[in-house]
Amino acid sequence: MRLDITEILREVGKVVPYEVDEPPLVDEDIECTKPVKGDLLFNNAGGTLLISGEIETATALPCSRCSQYFERPTTLTIEEQFELKHTPGARTFQTVTVVEEDENPVAAKLFEGQIFDLTEMVRQYLVLDEPTQPLPPEDAEGRCTHCLLYPEDVLKALLPPEEDAVETEDEKPINPAFAKLKDLLEEK
Repeated sequence: MRLDITEILREVGKVVPYEVDEPPLVDEDIECTKPVKGDLLFNNAGGTLLISGEIETATALPCSRCSQYFERPTTLTIEEQFELKHTPGARTFQTVTVVEEDENPVAAKLFEGQIFDLTEMVRQYLVLDEPTQPLPPEDAEGRCTHCLLYPEDVLKALLPPEEDAVETEDEKPINPAFAKLKDLLEEK
């Protein structure tokens, strides 16, 4: 999704709508399960390029309880502004307008000259929108819709059986970071 925004940058006050209808985005960070659809508005406000609108898709995320993948519908509200730099053209009397974006070593560039990389912007928004502990929807009884377990049942499945846990409180191994603290407490 690379867009040529030359015409937008040439004319101050120009507003151009763009309908997004692209195949699902698949990247090392994100996997969309539905096409990326929505509407964006590009606005040349003189010294600033404004991009606004909404984009909808669905992403595949692993459940933080049962590790099975589920589909999460996502609606992204896009609100971006980029500073425009006006420089005189080398061979013509026209002013050339380019977008100045922040130099960020982590994020990929969104602009290459007057070409806008919409795919990269959508990818960045999806990464930021992704929950840290994704959970699928629950059914009416509060169970995971994939594994049909209650949250406490999933935790019990991860813990060792209680029959094997015959150690007393004193026999349990101590974390070395707290061993000195235990010695101090025993002295008092």
